[in-house]
Amino acid sequence: MAAHGVAAQGGAGIGMVYRLYGVQDFANLAVHVALEEAGVPYEARFLDLEAGELKAPAHLARHPMGLVPALETPEGAVFETGACLLYLGERHGLAPAPGAAERGAFLSWFVFVNNGIHTAVMDLIHPYRISEDHARIVAEAARARLLERLAALEAVAATRPDWLLPERPGVLGIYISMLLRWMKAFPWAADLAISAQGFPALHAIAVACEARPATIRAAAANGLSGRFFSDPEG
Repeated sequence: MAAHGVAAQGGAGIGMVYRLYGVQDFANLAVHVALEEAGVPYEARFLDLEAGELKAPAHLARHPMGLVPALETPEGAVFETGACLLYLGERHGLAPAPGAAERGAFLSWFVFVNNGIHTAVMDLIHPYRISEDHARIVAEAARARLLERLAALEAVAATRPDWLLPERPGVLGIYISMLLRWMKAFPWAADLAISAQGFPALHAIAVACEARPATIRAAAANGLSGRFFSDPEG
């Protein structure tokens, strides 16, 4: 099946056009939400896993590992979730600008989420990629790491920094909300699921994010509705 697109337009008068490549309800969801929040012209194209489109030469030219998301920009292709979000955040007011007083703190916690939480979530939901024989051990260890790291992130969110306010859209809040979805909806074993409700400040971010019109539009394109960030079903 050929790649199919879900196009959305915004940002009248802005000459910049983006094209986002992904798979429905994969990591490209966060980038999709950021594009909607930015209000700029873009097109979202969903690739067919079963047809091998992620490993096709055209997509490998966008992402050398054949993964998603990949974002075509006026400056060339950007790949990896964190890179795409930072790129859009800097250009469209969804992150502290370079030189801003809060830039260092934002970057520190963004990388913390990217390196420390995203990677641990992947071990929670795909532990067999590490070891098929010891998947349970891998998943349990990932859950323990996540609980520790979520507690640290919760403490920061509870101080309500400008770059992580529930009522203000930003790439870090979007990123966190998507990862909270994965922890609850897709754990390798149901008893290892982590609910955002155990972390009130983070849960508030997810609740606010999923209620925003931009997020609802992106979520609908990904086949999602309801409490898809704050209390998702598997």
